[in-house]
Amino acid sequence: MPASRSTTPPLRGLRWVSAGLLVAFLAAVAVITFTPGTPDVNGQRDLIAFLVRAHAQGLPQWVTFGKVEFGANVLMFVPIGLFGALALPRARWLIVPAAVAMSAVIEAVQAADLPSRVGTPRDVVANGVGALIGYLVATVVLAEVHRRIWLRSIPRAKPAAERQRTPQHAASS
Repeated sequence: MPASRSTTPPLRGLRWVSAGLLVAFLAAVAVITFTPGTPDVNGQRDLIAFLVRAHAQGLPQWVTFGKVEFGANVLMFVPIGLFGALALPRARWLIVPAAVAMSAVIEAVQAADLPSRVGTPRDVVANGVGALIGYLVATVVLAEVHRRIWLRSIPRAKPAAERQRTPQHAASS
């Protein structure tokens, strides 16, 4: 009986590695988001100063601290969408709503229990976009893995020299 798509060795290894990386990223996100205190005040100040200098050098004015922060929130959840979708053998689409729900919990905790943190719906949207991007990248990766598995299953054509030595030619020699 041929192996099903969900049990082929390349996919099994990919799932295990992805699950490990997912756990690592979830732990990192928990540390980043649940640590009391304002996240890296000096880093925020440095970013604002950098943007002021960059705007003076020609960086478009639409590149603002808020947009950079939104982009950082998107990027923070891309690995969760990617590794979550790669780790789940079935119903991988669930990683996006799970990431949005997780983000909503994070923002609610920040708003209610971490006075120096700000929980916003905007961050939930950014995190959801990041998880969706990661999920879409995972679908491309999985399509390529499945394509390579399929290509390996196709019988190879015999070289011309081998085709000329058929049993009929061998008997007449």
